[in-house]
Amino acid sequence: MFVVPISSSISPVESVFDKETVSSVGSEDTPQFTDVFKDIFNEVQETQAQTQIDAVKIMQGDVDDLHTIYNNMTKAAVAVETFVSVKNAAIDAYNQILQISM
Repeated sequence: MFVVPISSSISPVESVFDKETVSSVGSEDTPQFTDVFKDIFNEVQETQAQTQIDAVKIMQGDVDDLHTIYNNMTKAAVAVETFVSVKNAAIDAYNQILQISM
């Protein structure tokens, strides 16, 4: 039986923060996780801002259509739930990676 030395088959680990490595990992048409996370966060901010504008309109009595305000509130709630779910999934994945023993 022939034993192959370990040092010959192991290549050095490249840094994830290296610009060349990050650009070579993802292709042009595949969005990165940070881009998706930022988009979800921006959507939460936009829907929360619209909900605050709607709340001011309700207090001032400038509302003719409560259905639109209800839809905006529902959009804001779904956006927050989506953001929290993605955040929790990312944290769970990170914790699982940390538990991997080398």
